[in-house]
Amino acid sequence: MKHLTKKIVWFVLPVFLVWAGLEIFYRQVETNYTKKHELIQQNYKTAEILILGSSHSYYGLNPEYFSKNTYNFSNISQSLYFDELLLKKHLDSLQKLKAVVLTIGYFTLSQEDDGLEDRWRKYFYDQQMDLDVPSVSNLDPKKYSLALSRKFNRSVDLVMEYVAEGTIVSHNPNGYGIQDSSDIVANKEEVARIIARKHENGSLDFKSNRERIERIIALCEAKGIHVFLVQMPAHPAYVEALDPNKWDKIGGLLEEVSDSSNLVHHIDLTRHQAFTNNDLRDADHLTNEGAAKCSKLLSDYIDTYLEGN
Repeated sequence: MKHLTKKIVWFVLPVFLVWAGLEIFYRQVETNYTKKHELIQQNYKTAEILILGSSHSYYGLNPEYFSKNTYNFSNISQSLYFDELLLKKHLDSLQKLKAVVLTIGYFTLSQEDDGLEDRWRKYFYDQQMDLDVPSVSNLDPKKYSLALSRKFNRSVDLVMEYVAEGTIVSHNPNGYGIQDSSDIVANKEEVARIIARKHENGSLDFKSNRERIERIIALCEAKGIHVFLVQMPAHPAYVEALDPNKWDKIGGLLEEVSDSSNLVHHIDLTRHQAFTNNDLRDADHLTNEGAAKCSKLLSDYIDTYLEGN
């Protein structure tokens, strides 16, 4: 019996030590989530424009090129589900806020709550951004252990990245995502078709996310804050590979919602003539140069609407 106990201990001990090490790592090392939570609070008294959304805005809208004080509060694969939760938590503290930018992609409106992209991220929003996330149960062990929430190999990759770089935070102090020329895809047309297929879930059910957008608008309207629903630039091959009926339905919904209030504005930059293929990093993300161009353009749009009131 003692021999069996020793074997069990020697088997369990390394597993426990690895788990404990990863848990300490996630609790002690700054992540995009802890850093953004810290930075939004530093922007409470100054931010006039708040950017929400997924990687399209994370890598596509640089506050440096906005005329008004702007903070990019978007994140990689951030869904409307978390856009709403974040806005509800921080809106009352943003003392000078005049506009909220909400980027809408092809996949945004049909995205399911607690979908694949949120399966591990929700625990980081819950624990590292101090959010009360409804999809995280108090009985879920992952709520209390971030090391359990991610795949082991991905956690190891992050540890290695931290050892090599000294950080795993991938954005600037203004919230804009860090990228360089190594991120630029060579064959964008081919990749565009692949990404278009990846973004297609076959659903035309926009009900939940439409209601979510309407709740976000209501929160902002109550404070006289403008909401800008922005479709970001994309490669022509990407747009052409999308379901045209779904694409039209998305645009129609955004137009309909924007027509409901003088404080809501739909801006479609998908095929804006100002952008060339050289401004794109891949099918639907901008390069730093493209982001600078897009940020200036959007800033001008926002200034026009704000100054008109």
